[in-house]
Amino acid sequence: MLRLFEIPLFLPKGERIHPSMGSVFHGALMERLPSELAGRLHQESLRPYSQCVFFDRDKGPIWRLGTMSDHVAQALLFGLEEGGAIALHQKGYDVHLGEICCVQACSFDDLADIAFCAETVPHGAMFSFLSPTSFKRDGRYVLFPDVRLILQSLLMRWNALCPHIRLEEDNLVEKLTAQAAIVRYQLHSAVFSLERQRITGFQGNVTLRFGGTDAICRILTLLTIFAPFAGVGIKTALGMGAVQTALLE
Repeated sequence: MLRLFEIPLFLPKGERIHPSMGSVFHGALMERLPSELAGRLHQESLRPYSQCVFFDRDKGPIWRLGTMSDHVAQALLFGLEEGGAIALHQKGYDVHLGEICCVQACSFDDLADIAFCAETVPHGAMFSFLSPTSFKRDGRYVLFPDVRLILQSLLMRWNALCPHIRLEEDNLVEKLTAQAAIVRYQLHSAVFSLERQRITGFQGNVTLRFGGTDAICRILTLLTIFAPFAGVGIKTALGMGAVQTALLE
């Protein structure tokens, strides 16, 4: 099962949430897990979860976790079941946690049914990047949204985490990229601080228009609705690349 959890955060007076704090929350969460499990999760090249922190105008500070297996969901929830507060040692204070809410739950098969069995096919999608997002190409970080890198990131995660519904057509990334064009954007550069490293990426909204065959549009639809669970780009387990998506009917 894929699940998306949200946890309200209550910071000490005068403190504000920042997306870069996602790495600090990740470290605090790993401290609550058995060392063997935390080590195993750390070693996986494509981690079956994503997480981030951000400020929502209606809800306030939010900690969002996306999980892509029952095992990982149970492990992360085990680390959070103490509730109360989570210690941010690097910040020197505790953050109190609200009630954990599962805002979305479905299977890989459910997502495939939505994409491939719907009577009508969306003509595009909006991607709202909630935390700094970047990619690494030729050893350098990519500052701007690149459709090919976005789709490649999602396709790679889907095939790695859902082996029974693989998307493996020859040159599929190129075919998808040719039929997904950015038609509108509202973006700004955003910095994600990680220990002594500062990664500059982008944040904001991007609207894509879908074209091509019915099959291509449906695969683009599948990757779009998968994105909130997996995240996009690099360091999604540490707080980067969090995204909310909406299909344009």
